[in-house]
Amino acid sequence: MAHPSLGLPPQDTSAGLPAAAARLRANRERICRVALQSAERLEPGLGERYDDTMLRLFLRDFDRHLEQLAKALETGEDSFVINYGEWLVPIYRTRRVSMRDFMALLGGLRDAAGAVLTPDENRVAAALFERWDARLKHHGRLPGDHKGNPIIRFFFKGAGIGDDKWI
Repeated sequence: MAHPSLGLPPQDTSAGLPAAAARLRANRERICRVALQSAERLEPGLGERYDDTMLRLFLRDFDRHLEQLAKALETGEDSFVINYGEWLVPIYRTRRVSMRDFMALLGGLRDAAGAVLTPDENRVAAALFERWDARLKHHGRLPGDHKGNPIIRFFFKGAGIGDDKWI
């Protein structure tokens, strides 16, 4: 990835699919709304787990997610979405959003963005989303993102007797 303080040139915006990026940016509002609806369809209960304020934050965040996807498509560099996904992990953890829900949000964005892309462009975008999801799956294994193994919890707590606040 180019870095201006290192003296490297900026990314070439014509190296990838600049027409696809332009279509994504032109249909930004509609794609973001459809992406949130699609995410709620992909992950049942998403709308019930989060209040209206959080859903509005998700809708606002889709704007940035879409911009990073457009940058990745127009330059042909997957680092725009992979590094961006890494940077979002602490933010979504602070908001108490599980990585599974975040990946569902990205799945909604994938479905919504596919509506304005051609089949060839959609294949490239799908590959970007796969790499993005693979990076986020690593963070989904961290504590706090899953309920844990009930069998191990049972034995670790001494046959289930004790206080639940520690495990």
